[in-house]
Amino acid sequence: MLKRGFKAEAEKLASYYRKLLGRKDYDPLPARFLAAELKIKLLTPQDIPGIDKELLHQLLVVGKDAWSAAIYRKEEKEFIIYNPTHSSFRQESDLMHELAHAICKHELNDLATAILDCVIPLRKYKEDQEEEAGWLGACLQLPQKALIHHYIFKKMNEDNISNLFNASAKMVDYRISISGVKFIKKRLGK
Repeated sequence: MLKRGFKAEAEKLASYYRKLLGRKDYDPLPARFLAAELKIKLLTPQDIPGIDKELLHQLLVVGKDAWSAAIYRKEEKEFIIYNPTHSSFRQESDLMHELAHAICKHELNDLATAILDCVIPLRKYKEDQEEEAGWLGACLQLPQKALIHHYIFKKMNEDNISNLFNASAKMVDYRISISGVKFIKKRLGK
Protein backbone atom coordinates (compact mmCIF):
# COMPACT_ATOMS: atom_id res chain seq x y z
CA MET A 1 0.00 0.00 0.00
CA LEU A 2 1.30 3.43 -0.93
CA LYS A 3 2.07 5.74 1.97
CA ARG A 4 -0.31 8.62 2.54
CA GLY A 5 0.32 11.51 0.16
CA PHE A 6 2.53 9.53 -2.24
CA LYS A 7 0.14 9.83 -5.21
CA ALA A 8 0.02 13.63 -4.91
CA GLU A 9 3.79 13.74 -4.46
CA ALA A 10 4.23 11.65 -7.63
CA GLU A 11 2.19 14.18 -9.64
CA LYS A 12 4.33 17.01 -8.19
CA LEU A 13 7.49 15.15 -9.21
CA ALA A 14 6.15 14.73 -12.76
CA SER A 15 5.66 18.53 -12.92
CA TYR A 16 9.02 19.21 -11.29
CA TYR A 17 11.01 17.15 -13.79
CA ARG A 18 9.13 18.64 -16.74
CA LYS A 19 9.91 22.15 -15.53
CA LEU A 20 13.54 21.19 -14.89
CA LEU A 21 13.81 20.10 -18.51
CA GLY A 22 12.03 23.17 -19.88
CA ARG A 23 8.73 21.48 -20.61
CA LYS A 24 5.15 22.32 -19.74
CA ASP A 25 3.08 20.13 -17.40
CA TYR A 26 1.21 18.68 -20.37
CA ASP A 27 4.27 17.95 -22.55
CA PRO A 28 5.71 14.47 -23.02
CA LEU A 29 8.86 13.76 -21.02
CA PRO A 30 10.86 11.05 -22.79
CA ALA A 31 12.54 8.65 -20.38
CA ARG A 32 15.85 9.07 -22.18
CA PHE A 33 15.83 12.84 -21.45
CA LEU A 34 15.00 12.22 -17.81
CA ALA A 35 17.73 9.58 -17.54
CA ALA A 36 20.27 12.03 -18.98
CA GLU A 37 19.17 14.70 -16.48
CA LEU A 38 19.52 12.21 -13.62
CA LYS A 39 22.90 11.07 -15.02
CA ILE A 40 21.66 7.49 -15.30
CA LYS A 41 23.16 5.60 -18.22
CA LEU A 42 20.83 3.44 -20.30
CA LEU A 43 22.22 0.16 -21.60
CA THR A 44 21.03 -2.82 -23.56
CA PRO A 45 22.70 -6.18 -22.88
CA GLN A 46 24.83 -5.67 -26.02
CA ASP A 47 26.31 -2.52 -24.42
CA ILE A 48 27.76 -4.41 -21.46
CA PRO A 49 31.49 -4.89 -22.04
CA GLY A 50 32.62 -8.50 -21.96
CA ILE A 51 29.15 -9.99 -21.60
CA ASP A 52 29.19 -13.72 -22.27
CA LYS A 53 27.64 -14.66 -25.65
CA GLU A 54 25.51 -17.38 -24.06
CA LEU A 55 24.17 -14.93 -21.49
CA LEU A 56 23.48 -12.41 -24.25
CA HIS A 57 21.58 -15.12 -26.15
CA GLN A 58 19.59 -15.93 -22.98
CA LEU A 59 18.67 -12.27 -22.51
CA LEU A 60 17.79 -11.36 -26.10
CA VAL A 61 16.44 -14.55 -27.62
CA VAL A 62 15.43 -17.17 -25.09
CA GLY A 63 14.21 -14.89 -22.33
CA LYS A 64 13.27 -11.83 -24.37
CA ASP A 65 9.75 -11.81 -22.93
CA ALA A 66 10.88 -12.81 -19.45
CA TRP A 67 12.45 -9.51 -18.45
CA SER A 68 11.98 -5.82 -19.05
CA ALA A 69 14.58 -3.71 -17.28
CA ALA A 70 16.72 -3.52 -14.17
CA ILE A 71 18.44 -0.64 -12.43
CA TYR A 72 21.73 -1.09 -10.65
CA ARG A 73 24.52 0.84 -9.07
CA LYS A 74 28.23 0.46 -9.71
CA GLU A 75 30.80 2.67 -8.02
CA GLU A 76 28.20 5.29 -7.04
CA LYS A 77 26.85 5.52 -10.60
CA GLU A 78 23.42 4.27 -11.63
CA PHE A 79 22.67 2.34 -14.81
CA ILE A 80 19.55 0.81 -16.33
CA ILE A 81 19.73 -2.30 -18.49
CA TYR A 82 16.61 -2.52 -20.64
CA ASN A 83 15.22 -5.04 -23.08
CA PRO A 84 15.60 -3.72 -26.66
CA THR A 85 13.33 -6.45 -28.06
CA HIS A 86 10.22 -4.89 -26.53
CA SER A 87 8.06 -2.26 -28.27
CA SER A 88 9.00 1.39 -27.79
CA PHE A 89 5.85 1.80 -25.65
CA ARG A 90 6.95 -0.99 -23.33
CA GLN A 91 10.53 0.29 -23.19
CA GLU A 92 9.33 3.77 -22.23
CA SER A 93 7.16 2.39 -19.44
CA ASP A 94 9.95 0.11 -18.20
CA LEU A 95 12.50 2.93 -18.21
CA MET A 96 10.15 5.25 -16.31
CA HIS A 97 9.58 2.52 -13.72
CA GLU A 98 13.31 2.06 -13.20
CA LEU A 99 13.94 5.82 -13.13
CA ALA A 100 11.26 6.05 -10.45
CA HIS A 101 13.32 3.65 -8.30
CA ALA A 102 16.25 6.07 -8.57
CA ILE A 103 14.13 9.16 -7.86
CA CYS A 104 12.65 7.46 -4.78
CA LYS A 105 16.18 6.47 -3.69
CA HIS A 106 15.24 2.81 -3.42
CA GLU A 107 17.83 0.18 -2.63
CA LEU A 108 19.52 -0.86 -5.89
CA ASN A 109 21.30 -4.05 -6.94
CA ASP A 110 24.87 -4.31 -8.13
CA LEU A 111 25.60 -5.10 -11.79
CA ALA A 112 26.08 -8.86 -11.45
CA THR A 113 22.83 -9.26 -9.55
CA ALA A 114 20.96 -7.04 -12.03
CA ILE A 115 22.10 -9.09 -15.04
CA LEU A 116 21.32 -12.40 -13.38
CA ASP A 117 17.98 -11.01 -12.24
CA CYS A 118 17.04 -10.50 -15.90
CA VAL A 119 17.76 -14.15 -16.70
CA ILE A 120 16.64 -15.80 -13.47
CA PRO A 121 14.68 -13.59 -11.07
CA LEU A 122 16.82 -13.57 -7.93
CA ARG A 123 16.11 -10.29 -6.22
CA LYS A 124 13.54 -10.28 -3.51
CA TYR A 125 11.57 -7.22 -4.43
CA LYS A 126 10.31 -4.98 -1.71
CA GLU A 127 6.62 -4.76 -2.46
CA ASP A 128 6.25 -1.19 -1.22
CA GLN A 129 9.17 -0.02 -3.38
CA GLU A 130 7.77 -1.74 -6.47
CA GLU A 131 4.38 -0.16 -5.84
CA GLU A 132 5.97 3.29 -5.47
CA ALA A 133 8.04 2.84 -8.65
CA GLY A 134 4.99 1.62 -10.55
CA TRP A 135 2.90 4.60 -9.52
CA LEU A 136 5.61 7.23 -9.96
CA GLY A 137 6.78 5.74 -13.29
CA ALA A 138 3.23 5.94 -14.67
CA CYS A 139 2.86 9.54 -13.39
CA LEU A 140 6.16 10.55 -14.97
CA GLN A 141 5.03 9.12 -18.29
CA LEU A 142 1.38 10.27 -18.18
CA PRO A 143 0.72 12.85 -15.46
CA GLN A 144 -2.82 13.86 -14.61
CA LYS A 145 -2.29 17.45 -15.82
CA ALA A 146 -1.20 16.21 -19.24
CA LEU A 147 -4.18 13.89 -19.49
CA ILE A 148 -6.59 16.66 -18.50
CA HIS A 149 -5.07 18.96 -21.11
CA HIS A 150 -5.00 16.48 -24.00
CA TYR A 151 -7.98 14.22 -23.23
CA ILE A 152 -10.44 16.79 -21.92
CA PHE A 153 -9.50 20.15 -23.41
CA LYS A 154 -7.78 19.12 -26.68
CA LYS A 155 -10.28 16.23 -27.05
CA MET A 156 -7.55 13.80 -28.14
CA ASN A 157 -8.44 10.13 -28.17
CA GLU A 158 -6.44 7.44 -26.39
CA ASP A 159 -4.58 6.40 -29.56
CA ASN A 160 -3.34 9.93 -30.20
CA ILE A 161 -2.29 10.33 -26.58
CA SER A 162 -0.59 6.94 -26.80
CA ASN A 163 1.49 8.05 -29.77
CA LEU A 164 2.27 11.49 -28.31
CA PHE A 165 3.52 10.08 -25.00
CA ASN A 166 5.03 6.84 -26.36
CA ALA A 167 2.71 4.88 -24.06
CA SER A 168 0.63 1.81 -24.73
CA ALA A 169 -3.11 2.29 -25.21
CA LYS A 170 -3.59 0.13 -22.13
CA MET A 171 -1.38 2.46 -20.06
CA VAL A 172 -3.24 5.54 -21.36
CA ASP A 173 -6.62 4.01 -20.50
CA TYR A 174 -5.33 2.96 -17.07
CA ARG A 175 -3.98 6.44 -16.28
CA ILE A 176 -7.14 8.19 -17.52
CA SER A 177 -9.18 5.97 -15.22
CA ILE A 178 -6.96 5.80 -12.14
CA SER A 179 -5.98 9.50 -12.09
CA GLY A 180 -9.59 10.66 -11.97
CA VAL A 181 -9.55 12.24 -15.43
CA LYS A 182 -12.73 10.41 -16.51
CA PHE A 183 -14.50 11.73 -13.41
CA ILE A 184 -13.21 15.27 -14.07
CA LYS A 185 -14.41 15.08 -17.69
CA LYS A 186 -17.90 14.03 -16.56
CA ARG A 187 -17.99 16.75 -13.93
CA LEU A 188 -17.04 19.36 -16.51
CA GLY A 189 -19.63 17.99 -18.93
CA LYS A 190 -17.07 17.61 -21.70
